[in-house]
Amino acid sequence: MKKFVYVITGLSAAGAFIAGVLAFQHYNPDSPVSQLFCGGGLASPCRTLSQSGLSTLFGIPVASYGLVFYLLVLFIVLIADYAEGRYYAYSVAALLPLTAAAVAVDVALGVLLIYARLPCFLCMATYPINLGMLAAAILWYRKLRADELLTLPSLYRELFAPGHASPDRKAFYASFVLFAFLLPFCIFSTSVILELRSAVARSADERGPAGKISAYIAAFYNQPRENIQFPDTGMVVGNPDAKLEVVVFTDFLCSFCDRFYQVEEALVSKYGSRIKIVYYNFPLDRTCNPGLSRTVYRNSCIAARALLAASEAGILAPYMKKHFSLYHTFAHSYDARTPLEVLGFMDAGDRKGIEPGTFRHMMDSPKTARLLNADIRLADRLGINGTPTIFINNRKIDGYRPAEVLEAIINIELGRGRN
Repeated sequence: MKKFVYVITGLSAAGAFIAGVLAFQHYNPDSPVSQLFCGGGLASPCRTLSQSGLSTLFGIPVASYGLVFYLLVLFIVLIADYAEGRYYAYSVAALLPLTAAAVAVDVALGVLLIYARLPCFLCMATYPINLGMLAAAILWYRKLRADELLTLPSLYRELFAPGHASPDRKAFYASFVLFAFLLPFCIFSTSVILELRSAVARSADERGPAGKISAYIAAFYNQPRENIQFPDTGMVVGNPDAKLEVVVFTDFLCSFCDRFYQVEEALVSKYGSRIKIVYYNFPLDRTCNPGLSRTVYRNSCIAARALLAASEAGILAPYMKKHFSLYHTFAHSYDARTPLEVLGFMDAGDRKGIEPGTFRHMMDSPKTARLLNADIRLADRLGINGTPTIFINNRKIDGYRPAEVLEAIINIELGRGRN
C-alpha cells in the first residue's frame, strides 16, 4: 500500500506547487516568478490568460480550486499513511471520484484553452499529474480488491450505510468533512483578500474613476487627426501586419516610460494580433539630442542605441522586457556597461546566440547612429518635447495614461475598423 501512498503524495505535492504558482501569477503577472514561467516576451501568456474569462470561476481563480483539490488529496493520503488499517480502503473510495473528476475538468479546460488559443504550459503540466493520480488510485483499488475481496459498491455501502458507524468511520467522516470545509474557506478567503489588494493597487496606479477616464477619451477625440506618415522602423512588437498601430516616442530610461511599459504589456497581451506597438526614440539626453535645454536622463542615448541594436538582432521584445524588469536596479547608474549586463541576464534562447561583442558592435555601428538621429529629427518635426508621447490613428496623447484609457480608445478604433 505504501507505494501507492508515496506516488500519490508526490504527484499531489507537485500539483499543489504548480497550482500555487498559477494562483500567484493571477495576481502578480509582472513578478519575477511570472517572468520565469511565462518567458521574456512582451506579450505574456500569463497576463493574457489572467485577463480572459477562463481564469476565474465565481470570481475565484481556477488555480485556487486546483490548489484546494491537490491539498485535499494530499491530506487524504497522509491520513491513510498515518492511520493505516481501514483508512486505506476509505482513502481509495474518496480518491477515485476526486481524481476522475479532475481528469474530466482537465479535458473541458483543455478544449476551452485550445479554442481560445491561450497557451498555458503550467496548466497543461497538471494534466499528466491528474492522470497519474487517477491511474495510481485505480491500481490501488485493484490491489485492495485482490487482497481483501473488496468491491467499490460494497465499500461505498460500508461508508454511507445508515445506522451505527464504527469508530474508523466516525473518525474518517470528522476529519474529512472538517478539512474539506476549512481548506476551501482558507484558500478562497485568501483569494478574495488578494483580489481586494490588487484592486487597491490598481486604484493607486492612477486607474481613476470612470469620469476621469471619459474626460481623457473625450479630449483625445476632440483634437483633429494629424497628417503624419510614420517611417518604417524595426522597433515593433505585437503583430507586424496589424492595421491598428500604437506609436510611442520613448526614452528607455524615463520613469514614466517604465510605468507605461506595464500598460504596453497589458495591451499586447489583451489584443494579441489585432495591434502592434511601434517605437521611436526620443532620449532626453543632450549627448545625442542637442535640441533639449537640459539632460533629464543621463546616458539614455546609450539605452536608445541598445534597444535599436536589440531590434537589429531580432531580440527586441525579450531584451525590452529584461531591460524594464531591471530598470529600478540601474535607473540612476545606467552606463556603457549596462546594455551588456542586461543581455547577460537574458535566457540563452532569448539571446539567439548574440554575443556581447557583436551586440556592442551593433550599438556603435553607423547604422544605429543614423536610425537614432532619424527618430530624433522626426520627433522634432512633430513638436514632441517629452516622453512617452503616443499616437493612435494620428491623434496624440502627451504623457502616461492608465491602461483603461488606452483600452477604451483601442476598442473604439478596432470597432471602426470593422465597419
